[in-house]
Amino acid sequence: MTSKENICDTDLSATTKLKNSTKERVCKTVSEPPAHHLDIEDLLSNPSDSKDKSNLDVLTQHILLEGRLTEQAARRIIETGKKFYFFQENKNIQKEKKTIY
Repeated sequence: MTSKENICDTDLSATTKLKNSTKERVCKTVSEPPAHHLDIEDLLSNPSDSKDKSNLDVLTQHILLEGRLTEQAARRIIETGKKFYFFQENKNIQKEKKTIY
């Protein structure tokens, strides 16, 4: 690089401005997401009970507002879903053997 190229590069970076501020909201009509993460105590009535079902109304509203979950709450939801799908029987049981050509 020549010294002339170095000067041009620094001049461009000094004059380049961001279109939008990084500290203000770009779209002011959209409400901000919830500041708190949804915890497992907010989601379940008895978190220590593994068979306790989550409050879907609370979860749905929080997710629609683009809220976040704590890692513990997210893991509980994933594990519950995993157990549910693991124990589901296949609804498409074929009693006779079929050959498809």
